[in-house]
Amino acid sequence: MKPYTLTALKMGETTVPCAEIYWMTKLVGWEPLTFWAFLIENEETRILLNTGFPQDYSDLHKHWTTWAKSAMGEEGHIPVVQKENWIVNALARHNLKPADIDHVIVTPLTSYATGGLDQFPKAKLWFSRHGWVDFHAPDPEIPQLPRHIIFPNHVLRWFDSEASSRIQLLPDEDTEFLPGIHSWFCGAHHRSSMVFVVQAVSGRVALTDAVFKYRNYEERIPLGLSESIEEHYRLFAKLKREADTVVPLYDPLVVERYPKGVIR
Repeated sequence: MKPYTLTALKMGETTVPCAEIYWMTKLVGWEPLTFWAFLIENEETRILLNTGFPQDYSDLHKHWTTWAKSAMGEEGHIPVVQKENWIVNALARHNLKPADIDHVIVTPLTSYATGGLDQFPKAKLWFSRHGWVDFHAPDPEIPQLPRHIIFPNHVLRWFDSEASSRIQLLPDEDTEFLPGIHSWFCGAHHRSSMVFVVQAVSGRVALTDAVFKYRNYEERIPLGLSESIEEHYRLFAKLKREADTVVPLYDPLVVERYPKGVIR
């Protein structure tokens, strides 16, 4: 198995309340987030982690800004997605088309990660089994995101019409589901949150949406937007054991720590 190269693709950005990022640590103010997808490739295969926002992200815009206004009393949490951030255009800058992607892996099941799924005509689609079951059979006692915020309606229609046979569900347990790529359910942020550990030349690179920023992991600060504080602490401990490098999916500093966003 050839080690992988990982390339960060910018999907968009926003500014969020600090209390959303840092549990009981920084409760006032706002901080920027950048949403990254990752192209993961070697000589044998091309894999994409997350597909970014849908082209029409007005539903997510309304959901985020309405919540931020009610929570903070201020305008904010506005998604900013440029034309070049659309996943098809982001891949084109690397001379790739969606049909060139063999596998799409997703974490979490939310429309800023699932919005471009219907652009991939050949790829196998890998989701958390835990999150898939939670989406289709939610616990009535636990608040849920609106269904169209998890999967945009056009993606749900595409599942039914074209893609259902390509859906693969990942177990909670640590699993090498592709050569050199392990996954496990971590929860913490969402019921669909996963860790993907990729074997690169430099070592084991972990990618997860349950770590928004480097500070979360390096200072062991759970997310403020958390479904389980306990799962966050267990995640930090396992990442320390199982990964050489942890890359947050939303930290603008990714491209400062890795020039041009490339991890070899």
